[in-house]
Amino acid sequence: MPNPIATMTTPRLLAEAISPLHFHDLHRLYTEAKVVKTLASVGKPLTEDAVKETIRQAVEHWQQNGFGYWVFHLKKDGQFVGRGGLTTHQFEGKEVVGLGYAIMPDYWNRGLATEIAAASLEVGFGHLGVAEIWSWALPGNLASQRVMEKLGFQYERDFEFAGLLHRFYRLVAADWERYNGGDLLGGTT
Repeated sequence: MPNPIATMTTPRLLAEAISPLHFHDLHRLYTEAKVVKTLASVGKPLTEDAVKETIRQAVEHWQQNGFGYWVFHLKKDGQFVGRGGLTTHQFEGKEVVGLGYAIMPDYWNRGLATEIAAASLEVGFGHLGVAEIWSWALPGNLASQRVMEKLGFQYERDFEFAGLLHRFYRLVAADWERYNGGDLLGGTT
């Protein structure tokens, strides 16, 4: 397994692997009504205990896999933007790598979700060498679907996840290389 990338920068953001130190930011994210309605795995605002469990699982994922979700802050003022990254999932009898991102509504429509997703893909394909990355969104989450399409993901079908219908997209390494405009990370450690 390649060395984990626990911190990184993008043109506008600083990121670090999720830890219990991020509880307050993540609690804000997971209790924001506009955000949780886009996340089928959440669906409704999380309790403090549920946020702590989400963080525990994210930390465990990092320990077991050497990658996971990062927490992102603006470089210019340190404001919390959201979380995003790569996690493993069991689908159709196999383990897959999935891309996920969620940002605070104040930062919607600024290209930051695309920046977070692109940096995550850079790690997944460029550093980890994964063959393909999956992503999915609720049918009404058109903004998330646009992010995936901008980055080269191809829609494949609708499927059920967490008891709800989702739009399923996939990106393979060869297609990512065609869409990748160069190193999107300003630095990694």
